[in-house]
Amino acid sequence: MPHLRIEYSTNIAGRFDPAAVLAATTDALVASGVFDPPDAIKARLMPAPHFRVGSGPDHGFIHAGPALLAGRDAATKQRLTAALVEAIAPLVVPGRQVVQITSEARDMDRDTYSKRLIPGA
Repeated sequence: MPHLRIEYSTNIAGRFDPAAVLAATTDALVASGVFDPPDAIKARLMPAPHFRVGSGPDHGFIHAGPALLAGRDAATKQRLTAALVEAIAPLVVPGRQVVQITSEARDMDRDTYSKRLIPGA
């Protein structure tokens, strides 16, 4: 916990380095000091090949959706989502499409969330 799902429209795929986005967003979550241990953060980047943004093809998006165990206050969630948007924005190079960078935190139900660690070698 948390899980960070970053979706992006495939029309902007060449405008950022996926590894850099994962590193920057994970670093932003670690730097927040909210998560202990920080290696509990799980992030992934998922392309959205079928999408529509408003009026058509002149727009693209990147959306960072952190899923957090329930119980965090609104101010903490706002700080986390703002940090994610700020971490992503400088990594997107100029191009033809307008890019909307967004983030929304969602709660995971503590009573139904399960986790098991399998030790490494």
